[in-house]
Amino acid sequence: MNRREAVRRATFLLGGAITFSGFGACNRVNQFLSSETESKSIPSQESLISEIADTIIPDNKGIPGAKAAGVGPFIVMMMQDCYTEDIQKHFADGLMKVDEISNVKYNKSFISLTLKEREEIFKLFKAEAQAQITAGASPSHFFHLMYELTCLGYYTSEIGATKALRYVHIPSKYEACIPLQPGQKAWAT
Repeated sequence: MNRREAVRRATFLLGGAITFSGFGACNRVNQFLSSETESKSIPSQESLISEIADTIIPDNKGIPGAKAAGVGPFIVMMMQDCYTEDIQKHFADGLMKVDEISNVKYNKSFISLTLKEREEIFKLFKAEAQAQITAGASPSHFFHLMYELTCLGYYTSEIGATKALRYVHIPSKYEACIPLQPGQKAWAT
């Protein structure tokens, strides 16, 4: 083997190694982009999530609702950071189902429905969720998950803890059971 043949073979081997590693890098980029596309389905529906949350906990007697407390962005963040891709897809499918049902039933998107119409749609989802809980099916129904995240986001927010609940900045001693008077807010602290 002469020098020219050795350089040609080395170039061939090096070119093959670079090409195959380039294919691997392209594959990783494609996987990253496809996962980004899938995870964008929930953030793109943040306005719908905010409206659903605000229907679950609306403004009431001077107390701001879930939308004012920023529950929509909270739910998006929780879904992206804390739930698996399967649950995220399940949740995104549930959001699409909300809009599909509102379009079929009222010929409008969920966001443009009145509170009464929204509550009618929620009755359907509550019945489905209850049937799924009774059957012991997994994963949890979309609406059940939405309700839990809405309550968590709202009552751990500043608005929820200080305006919807009774908040004392520096609580006194711990008492396990305190009777509540009719109309009294539950304690945040």
